Amino acid sequence: MDSSTGSSLLSEIAALACDAPGRHAFRDGVLDRLTRTLHAPVAVFATVPPLEDRNSVSARNVGRRWVLERWHRTDLLSHLRPSHRRVVVPPDQGASLLPVEGLPVCLVRGGARVPSVLALARPRPFSPEELGFLEQLQPVLELGEERQLEVSDTVRVQLSPREREIFEYLVRGFRNEDIARALGTSPATVRNQLVRLYRKAGVATRSELVGLATSRLFGSGLEPSRGAA
Repeated sequence: MDSSTGSSLLSEIAALACDAPGRHAFRDGVLDRLTRTLHAPVAVFATVPPLEDRNSVSARNVGRRWVLERWHRTDLLSHLRPSHRRVVVPPDQGASLLPVEGLPVCLVRGGARVPSVLALARPRPFSPEELGFLEQLQPVLELGEERQLEVSDTVRVQLSPREREIFEYLVRGFRNEDIARALGTSPATVRNQLVRLYRKAGVATRSELVGLATSRLFGSGLEPSRGAA
């Protein structure tokens, strides 16, 4: 990885940390960029220990159930002592972290308030330049993870997985019919779930909820579609 590629990728992920409409979107975006640029086919970005909530685990070429079961039994944070932003776990230990045999695994610390870890594995060793990049990336990952906690701070409650999905569609300007189609449910069900979401957020209307989200969380210029109902 040359310095130009590293700087460009770092800028992309920094923008994603500020603009991603949710934790799952942020983690997926990070994995998409890193697996493509670093040629790491097996990757996980997850809360430690992972939760059943689908937002807890993002993965590439490894089953979510494997991560839930294995990472509950493995003390990943013991590899990442407080002074370590990232560490390379040798091949003889890598299989306990990702379902790969004989491959090194690079672990990068994610969030602090809610611990998370990014794990990457590939056949060839990580170069000094790539490890330096991942060292620089760690504070950006922490920023992205911490920003997502603002959703809970804003609405003063942890949304259910389905409410979070509706919330993310809502701030993108989806209409009730579009949300229902995307989630495989009815517009009436979406309306009922929106009413519960309004109550949790302490708002009375759709526009108030979108305004609350964009001002407190995203700051990214996202606006609801005109005429959204």
